Amino acid sequence: MFRPIYCYFIIMCVMILGLTACSSTSIKTYNSGKTATVKIKQESTRSYRGEEVEKNRNVASVDPDPLQDEDFTVSYRSHKIDKNTDIKQLINEWGYGEGFEANNRGYNSGNGTYRRWSLSYPNYEDPEIDFVVLSKIELEGEELVDGESYLVAVSLENPKFKTKRGLKIGDTLGKVLQLYGQPSTITNRSLVYSKNGLHLNIYWDTKTEKVDNIFIEYNMEKSVEQQRSADYVEEGAQPDPDLEPYTIQKEQSFTTTLNGWGKVRFVSTLKDEETNDLIHAKFFLEVNSDKYVENKILYEFPEFYGNNGRMIDRIKAVSFKDLNQDGRTDIIIIVDYITGVNAHGIETLPVAGIYFQKKDNTYTTLPELDKSINQTGHNRTLQNIIQYVGKQRINVQ
Repeated sequence: MFRPIYCYFIIMCVMILGLTACSSTSIKTYNSGKTATVKIKQESTRSYRGEEVEKNRNVASVDPDPLQDEDFTVSYRSHKIDKNTDIKQLINEWGYGEGFEANNRGYNSGNGTYRRWSLSYPNYEDPEIDFVVLSKIELEGEELVDGESYLVAVSLENPKFKTKRGLKIGDTLGKVLQLYGQPSTITNRSLVYSKNGLHLNIYWDTKTEKVDNIFIEYNMEKSVEQQRSADYVEEGAQPDPDLEPYTIQKEQSFTTTLNGWGKVRFVSTLKDEETNDLIHAKFFLEVNSDKYVENKILYEFPEFYGNNGRMIDRIKAVSFKDLNQDGRTDIIIIVDYITGVNAHGIETLPVAGIYFQKKDNTYTTLPELDKSINQTGHNRTLQNIIQYVGKQRINVQ
């Protein structure tokens, strides 16, 4: 009697322990599964929130509608301003802005045949808007007057006035990208949006990263073509009659002594290509004299390696050094080129190129070496380049 009861007792204990073990195992697995499920849900929620935050933070990721001609219009005093705006009709209605005569009748430039001038409202001291006009100069009796005229461009000068998409002075670069997306062209402080010969130029303050001018071009190419003259030079340029249409970069132009040339002026310039798509770097040797000479340019350097399909932002560094120990002076150049734009301004990367002096004292490039310097990342400083080139075998005839 004792033994069977004892056996039953042992069997019952084993069954209870087995059930407990199974139950514990199930709970443990379930808890792991439940925990995993919760984690997945949390990660999913966090991802969703992250996307929302990122969406709000990076508004430029949303593709705006394609540009239309209407996007280049603005409204002023209930008038729609576009490429066909009749300037003389505006003058008939509004007259000239206060200070017109005191500001040389708005004169900007001229060549005897055409006059480029600004029509500013409400006044010339603190304008809300500037209309850039090109007028054919005509003789009326004994007085020169503005004849046939057309609107070249309009400049918004006051945050009260917005573009068709709502952009105004004081807005951030992020707002620009949200409204217009990536630009057609980027320069060091402007974004250009173009369509059908119309150009919306948005300038920003590099310190505040906010828009400080909106300039819409309606007939700029036509006006420049009609007003080809030496006295029409873009603001900020340092013109040289022999170097037109290049803009001299004074901070990277130097007086130096070169083998076979003596004391000369090395001139760094940037050229705005006629296509308005690329800004290229170009380099010259000039006579080192402020006196007039018939041929001021002594030598034009070959095409710079960094011009290859790039928009140059600035010429960053120039160095004169014998790199291959042949007794002649070679020239290292580093420029920054524009790769894109974000909410804080333009994005740039360096590109370097070297001019090696030949036996006849002219200069040549070694494209494969330039390519290697840039592809291996030895293009960021002059010292990087000097060290890298010093390890190469270079023979220039």
